[in-house]
Amino acid sequence: MPKSFRQFALAPEILAALDEAGYVAPTPIQERALPALLAGRDLIGVAETGTGKTLAFLLPILQNLEPGGPDPRALVICPTRELAQQVAAEAEKFGARRGMRMSLVYGGTSSGEQKRKLVAGCDLLIGTPGRLLDFVQSAWVSLRRVRHLVLDEADRMLDMGFIHDVDTILRRTPASRQTMLFSATVPEAVRALADRYLHDPEVIRMHAGTRVARSVEHRFVEVAQSRKVERLLELLAREKPGKVLVFTATREGTSELASALRRGRHHVVSLSSLLSQANRERALEAFRSGACPILVATDVAGRGLDIIDIDLVVNFDVPLQPEDYVHRIGRTGRAARAGKAITLVSEMDERRAVHIERLLGESIVRERAVGAAPREAAPSPRRSSRRRAARGRTTRRGGAA
Repeated sequence: MPKSFRQFALAPEILAALDEAGYVAPTPIQERALPALLAGRDLIGVAETGTGKTLAFLLPILQNLEPGGPDPRALVICPTRELAQQVAAEAEKFGARRGMRMSLVYGGTSSGEQKRKLVAGCDLLIGTPGRLLDFVQSAWVSLRRVRHLVLDEADRMLDMGFIHDVDTILRRTPASRQTMLFSATVPEAVRALADRYLHDPEVIRMHAGTRVARSVEHRFVEVAQSRKVERLLELLAREKPGKVLVFTATREGTSELASALRRGRHHVVSLSSLLSQANRERALEAFRSGACPILVATDVAGRGLDIIDIDLVVNFDVPLQPEDYVHRIGRTGRAARAGKAITLVSEMDERRAVHIERLLGESIVRERAVGAAPREAAPSPRRSSRRRAARGRTTRRGGAA
């Protein structure tokens, strides 16, 4: 029997919003997490971006939270402004019918309007660690009434150096709250945080087979480091993709590569932490609208970038950690669309490329030069059979983040 959101006895307003958004069946993490979270249990969800975790924590909050009162009763902490904005958009979409008041706070922009909304009162507060901590320490917001707390992409907060800010924020919330921690991986520091602040949590680990969308075609292009820009230009001319997301290793590299692509007569924007928030939003809007169909970014865009029509992800620089490869290519092949992930691999990148293949459990097609016939190593039989079995699945599930 097909799964349905109606099996969870959600409020009619929430079910109506799900119907309006076209969400019919819960994703695997939603199906496993919702019963525990609706019952008020703490939870650790180990899952990648793109599995539907945002609705997995938002729906129980919206179901169990009664609107009203000056101080927030629910708090969602996100590592980046972009992810916080996307969580807020989902909260607005599904909470409006319930009368929920939502406030969004993040750094890199004026705090005046954010303070005004906090003073007016909110039920659900969503924000990044730095700005949240500023507002808490300056008494612009009180967390003493928080009943539901979410740490979204906790490992990313650790990578970005926010884990101590998060620890300080959590100490300002009641011990009786419900705590939900979502993370793609659980390194020791994240585990220690969970041990301190979660009480007898339900632990959900999504199977490794769900890590990568099966609709994504992977390819390694072998190239000399000095010829990567040339190879990228040739790839763009040959592939003729719609929207392209290109990842570089450094903030400075985004600007340099974007300039090189512009010289090749491409419409390009770049995204990194060097930009002001206003410029980041302008760049993302130009990319979303298609005015600039190429976005060059650091890993700040590796998670939480909710744009479903990206045709091609290019790893101009091979990621340092194989898990970051999964996060990057999760930007394509969304909502059952086909996608491509092409990685430019120089001789110095070879070890990292092998680690990526080990993580995926399969060999990736290798191309020695643009235009040359690809040489494909024998794929993992287990992985190939999973892909064949998965072809044709197009059921829409509840959300992408």
